[in-house]
Amino acid sequence: MNIQVLYKPSYSVAKVNLSSGESIKAEAGALMSMSSHIQMQTSKAQQGGLFKSLKAAFLGGESFWMNTFSASQPGEVLLAPTLPGDIEKLELNGTIFIQSSSFLASKPEIDIDTKFQGLKGFFSGESLFFLKLSGNGPVLISSYGGIEVLDVEGEFIVDTGHIVAFEEGLQYEITKFGGWKSFFLGGEGLVARFKGRGRLWLQSRNVPTLGAWFRSELPPRKE
Repeated sequence: MNIQVLYKPSYSVAKVNLSSGESIKAEAGALMSMSSHIQMQTSKAQQGGLFKSLKAAFLGGESFWMNTFSASQPGEVLLAPTLPGDIEKLELNGTIFIQSSSFLASKPEIDIDTKFQGLKGFFSGESLFFLKLSGNGPVLISSYGGIEVLDVEGEFIVDTGHIVAFEEGLQYEITKFGGWKSFFLGGEGLVARFKGRGRLWLQSRNVPTLGAWFRSELPPRKE
């Protein structure tokens, strides 16, 4: 399997060249194009049964179904994320946590589970549900905007809307940014305070902020 990321760093597309007998698993709706002899099979998002799939769909924010593209002879698949931004290819060797909306594709053998973040996700006003990916092989993550990669050692603070992924060596807690005045009037909301050692992927744009901007531009509803 050979994966190229085209058009970086914005409006990126993943070009996946499959050899005979190879496959790649992608989120529903990611297909842009594929060779005519590539076979697509739709299945539950999780390995491990119906309950695990429902858990990912309703808690993790991911589609209930995923598509697996398999090559009977060499061919290519083009995959594109929903939001305009970048794509990063990771060579997974262990475990990583990915924001639910940032998963694009992976090797089929990679196990996908959901790490439920509890009420702190609801209080943040953003999706703080992370998919837990474990195994060995390529993983594609996507972002809204560009991707910044940081190697954290110690402590680091991130606005929750900018988290894309982080390695297992990092732990975090959700706290308000500054005092209550800043929390309600400063526009920053809650932040994630990471501690430990590991790699952290951030996106340069914030989806909830974009949604708030669109809502502010809509004409008032007529009663």
